[in-house]
Amino acid sequence: MNMLRLSLKSTYSPQAIVKARFQGIGKTILYVFLLSMIAALPNVYHTNNHFTEAMDGLQTDLKDLPDFSITDGSLHTNTKKAIESQTNGYAVVLDPKNSYEMKQIKDKQNAVGFLKEKLVIVINGQDIEVPYTEFNEEITQQDILSLIDQMKTIIFPVLSIFILLASTAGKFIAVTCLALIGLFIRYRLKKNLSYKHLWVMSAYSITLATVFFFMMDTLQVAVFKGFLLYWLVNIVMLFLAIKETPHHKEQG
Repeated sequence: MNMLRLSLKSTYSPQAIVKARFQGIGKTILYVFLLSMIAALPNVYHTNNHFTEAMDGLQTDLKDLPDFSITDGSLHTNTKKAIESQTNGYAVVLDPKNSYEMKQIKDKQNAVGFLKEKLVIVINGQDIEVPYTEFNEEITQQDILSLIDQMKTIIFPVLSIFILLASTAGKFIAVTCLALIGLFIRYRLKKNLSYKHLWVMSAYSITLATVFFFMMDTLQVAVFKGFLLYWLVNIVMLFLAIKETPHHKEQG
């Protein structure tokens, strides 16, 4: 049975999972890797989409502000009062007189504040302060807009790789832990299965839950007690597969 057909059958057929137990470990590792990639796609898309929207909004806000530059450790602009611009939930503050208190900027949850002597970045309520003295040369408004363009081209692939690696690691850990649970189930059901057999069966047992959460993530639907549901489905599928395993001596 080829991998595609086996993956489809493993979403509903414990018998198909049982038959997969003699599959080579290399082929199974490849399957888990491919399953991880598929599972990560919705998060890659949505995360990068949100990031791009945030960066585009930040650029729009910056363009709406009066011209400014950062020179000799301080902010220089022709405006004499604080100006705030906000797009897509992200605020940009230009405050050459330090009219804003730090708490006011932090309360915005997501904001960038160009104050008189420092840059303040707030992400989900957590603030980072960068004194302008850290910059060794003049920085203009156009320089910042260009930097954001560069960030979009660099951070997009970095975020994607990070999400894919995290998904892959998570899937391999899940399969390994499920196989360990399978040792206990095997003992209770008195089945003659090696850990290698259980690991391969576990890889295919997680297919149903992975496909379900792939669809939920694609639709951005929050699943109540998702973690518990994920593991419950995995354990039930592996239990049913072990139960269907013949009692005769296993080979391979």
